[in-house]
Amino acid sequence: MNKLILEANALFKNCGFPYYVCGGFALDIFAGKTMRPHSDVDISIFHENKRGVVAFLQANDWDIYKRVFEPGSLGGLTPIADKDDSKLDEIWVIWAIKPGSHLVPKLREGEADLYDFEILAHEQTSSTFIEIVLDHKKGNSFLCGKDKKVMRELDKAILFKDDVPYMAPEVVLFLKSPQVYLTHEIHKDKTPADFKAIFPQLPDESKRWFMNALNAAYPDGYEWLKDLL
Repeated sequence: MNKLILEANALFKNCGFPYYVCGGFALDIFAGKTMRPHSDVDISIFHENKRGVVAFLQANDWDIYKRVFEPGSLGGLTPIADKDDSKLDEIWVIWAIKPGSHLVPKLREGEADLYDFEILAHEQTSSTFIEIVLDHKKGNSFLCGKDKKVMRELDKAILFKDDVPYMAPEVVLFLKSPQVYLTHEIHKDKTPADFKAIFPQLPDESKRWFMNALNAAYPDGYEWLKDLL
C-alpha cells in the first residue's frame, strides 16, 4: 500500500474519532494498486468532529487553513487559529500543511488574512499536506453530496483493507459526478479515467447503487449512464 496512505493512517489512528481515506487514494486501495499520480492525500471525517480534528492536527504541528472558494480561480486560504475559530462555523474542507510541502501558501498582496498558494508539483511524494473533507451522516446512513438526498449504509460506504478505513469506490465515483469534476482543468482527465478503470471492478450491488444514485441525483440524465447502459 502507498506509503502516504500508511503514514496518514498512522497519524489519524490516534485521533479519537472516525476517519477514512477518500478521493483517488481510496480507489487505489480498492484496486490494490496505484491507478495514477495523486496531487494530495484526502482524509474524510464527519462534520461533528471538525473542531476535534483541528485541535488534533495543531497538536501534531500542522498549520491549518480554511479553503476559500472563488469563482474562476483556485481560490485562496485563510488560517484557522484554533478549534474555537469562528471560521469553522461554515466549512466543508480543511487544509493541513507542514513546512516543505509541495503546496506553499503565500500572503495575498494587500490582505492580512488571505493567502494564495503555489503548487510546486502535481504529485505528492511526502506527508506534508492533507486535505480533510467534512462529510455528513444520519443514523446509520452516509449522506452523499451537497443536497444529502442520496444515502449509503455506513458499513457499505466505509470499508477496510489491512486495517485502513477507506471510502467505498462507488461512493467516491458518485461524489466525483458533479460537472466541475468533468470540466475543470485539474479534474477533467482524471475523473473519466477513474470511472473507466474502477466501475468494471465494482461488485454488482455496488454498480446498482451507483446507477440508482446517478438517476436520483440527475433525473434529466447523466452522460456516464450512457456508457453504463
